[in-house]
Amino acid sequence: MSVPFFFILGRPRSGTTLLKTLFDAHPNVKIPPELPIFLPLYQKFKHIKKWDKGNITSFVDHVFQPNVFNNRKIENMKIDREVFLADLLKMEGQCTVQDLLVKLNEHAWSIFPKKEILLVGDKNPVYSVYMNRLIRIFPNAWFICIIRDYRDNYVSLKNLEEVRMEAPVLTLQIARWVYVTKLFLACQKKFPDRFYIIRYEDLVTKPEESFREICTFLNIPYVPEVFEYHKKKDELLKIFPDPVIGKIHKSLMDPVNTGRMDLWKTQLTDLEVKIADQVAGKTADTMGYFRNTKTFNPVIYIKSLPMAIYGRILFRLMQWASMLPYRSSRWLSLNLTKLAKIHGRFSEKKPARAHEK
Repeated sequence: MSVPFFFILGRPRSGTTLLKTLFDAHPNVKIPPELPIFLPLYQKFKHIKKWDKGNITSFVDHVFQPNVFNNRKIENMKIDREVFLADLLKMEGQCTVQDLLVKLNEHAWSIFPKKEILLVGDKNPVYSVYMNRLIRIFPNAWFICIIRDYRDNYVSLKNLEEVRMEAPVLTLQIARWVYVTKLFLACQKKFPDRFYIIRYEDLVTKPEESFREICTFLNIPYVPEVFEYHKKKDELLKIFPDPVIGKIHKSLMDPVNTGRMDLWKTQLTDLEVKIADQVAGKTADTMGYFRNTKTFNPVIYIKSLPMAIYGRILFRLMQWASMLPYRSSRWLSLNLTKLAKIHGRFSEKKPARAHEK
C-alpha cells in the first residue's frame, strides 16, 4: 500500500547527510530528519494483524511521545498530527505496521517543494548495525550504503569529540568501519538488486554522475536541480538553530566539494596511519583505499585487538537489544549515544597531532 521505500546507511561522518540532503531536494522524494524510532515502534506493533481505529490511534500516540536522540526529536519532522492520523485511518483494516512507518516518513515536512512522491526514505546511520533485521522487516526496500575513507572517517569523528557522538578511539573506530563495510558488501552480494554501495570520495568528485546512477538504481528521475540545495541554507538555519546540530553539520548546506577529503594526511601521525592501515586491512583494499603500510605488525595487532573485540561485542549487543520488548528497545534506541560517556575515558590521553610527528 505504501510507496517504494529506501534506507541511506553508513558510518557516522561518512556522507550520509550529504546523500540525505540531495534526496530531500528531489521533488519526488520524501526523507525526514534523523530520528531512529522505527525499530522500537516495530517492536511495539509488529504482532497487530488487524489495524482498526484504536490500534492506529495508539500508533500515532506512540509516535508523538517525547523522543530525543542526540538532539533529534519528533518535532523536527513537523508532522501535522491530525492530518497524519486522518491519512492512516484511510488504510484501516488494509495495512501493516511497515505501511504506517513509511507513512510516518512520508508526512515529514521538507524545506524543499514537492511534486508527486515516488519514493520515501530514511536516514539514520545507527541503523547500519541492524542491516539484516531491516532486510527482514522491509523485504522490498532498497539500501544505499555510503563508505568513506576509514582514516578520514576517524578524523571527522575525532574532531567532534566534544559532541560525544562516538568515542574517538582509533582502533575502535577503524574496527567498526571494517565491521559495517563487510556487512554492506555481504548484503550487496546476497541482494544485488536491493543494495547500492557508493564511496563518499566518488560522490564528491563526480557528484552528477554518481547521483544519476543512484537515481537510476532507485527508479526515479534524475533532477540536476538537487545540487542547488545550498540556496536554502539561511532558511534552514533559522528553522533549526540548535547549536549542537549546527556543530555536527556545519558544512551541511555548503555546495558539494572535495574539501573534506584526505584530512588524515595532515591530522594523523605516522603511527596512527600505520595502526589504521593494519586494522582496516584487506577491507580497505577491497574498497579501493590505498594503504601506506601493508606489512603486518604483531605489536599493533595485539594492541588493537581489545578494541576490535569490544566493538564487535557492542554491535552484537545492540542487535540483540533491538529485539527486546518495546519499552526496553525504545529506551536503548534513544540513549545509545550515551554509551560514549562510558568509554569516552579512552580519549583522555590525546594522541599526538600531525605537527608532533
